[in-house]
Amino acid sequence: MLKVLLLGISLLGLTATARAQSIDIKREFPQRKLLDWKPGMRFQMPAKDGGIFSECQFMALKGSTFKGTDLYGNSPEDKKLAGTNFTFVGLQPFQDKGYDNQNSGYEKVAVVFKAADGKQYAHIIGSTMAEVKANGDMVGAPCLIYLDDFEKARKLLVGRTAYVLRSYISQASTRDDVQYLPKFVPVKFTKVEMGNGPKPIRLTFEYVGVTPRQVQTQDYVLSGTNGHLNYMGGKPLEDQFEQSFSFTDPRSQNSQTKDSNWKAIQQGTLVKGMSTKEVEQIMGKPRSRTESLEDAGRFTAWFYSRFQGKQWELLFINDKLEKYVNYQE
Repeated sequence: MLKVLLLGISLLGLTATARAQSIDIKREFPQRKLLDWKPGMRFQMPAKDGGIFSECQFMALKGSTFKGTDLYGNSPEDKKLAGTNFTFVGLQPFQDKGYDNQNSGYEKVAVVFKAADGKQYAHIIGSTMAEVKANGDMVGAPCLIYLDDFEKARKLLVGRTAYVLRSYISQASTRDDVQYLPKFVPVKFTKVEMGNGPKPIRLTFEYVGVTPRQVQTQDYVLSGTNGHLNYMGGKPLEDQFEQSFSFTDPRSQNSQTKDSNWKAIQQGTLVKGMSTKEVEQIMGKPRSRTESLEDAGRFTAWFYSRFQGKQWELLFINDKLEKYVNYQE
């Protein structure tokens, strides 16, 4: 039996309480890929991180343009740059001929930014300009936050209600007592802060109508500018905003699910007789599945390698959940 520990949460009246005002996320937060960046776009080095991510390679320019020799004997001033605002200058291809400028050379690309004090810095991409153009999806500087996303998120999201599409672990959980919060229920955004480079927007949200009070703070991707929206295989990032929240009540898209099953789905509880679609809403798609035809009907076995810290095997007969087992990895 699926053993999911939930807090004493009352879900009564949640749908009526939440009046989510829709936002067109793709329109309000369009992705601007590196080749479409314009001079003057504003960024900031997150102050709370206290330094530059090692993969950023944020280097100071010694002159008006970046030269290969700037790579050598030049350490980034990471702690001094925390909290600094930058504007995008442009892409500057250059030849890396080694510290003495005598080798045959390799072309690289400097993504150049200007700080408020006029000093210029660059994130170095170890590819040629032709490769940057061919790829089209490279990150400009993984350590910087795109300020348009951050400022617009504060303006549009604080005080707004949406439906959470994932089940988060309660902050009251312990190692031996993991408590999962419901999903497909309304939450209210109460604070927007800077996250980190890959997930630049830190959202604090409170579950609406939940007792005891439950608050979560997580980092998300909004536009994907200076980052990515998908994994390499094309699957959307789990921490993408639209994969985590909806301004449309999910119940309206599942009208055929009976109320008792919908409440179980919200709480992450499997119920015998659930359809395959209802189970997927709880656990996602299985890692593998097998199917066979028997006299009693169509038997389908699903396997999950990891769901809430356990492995799972489920059996469906004619697309209805018959039984399931779980065990520690």
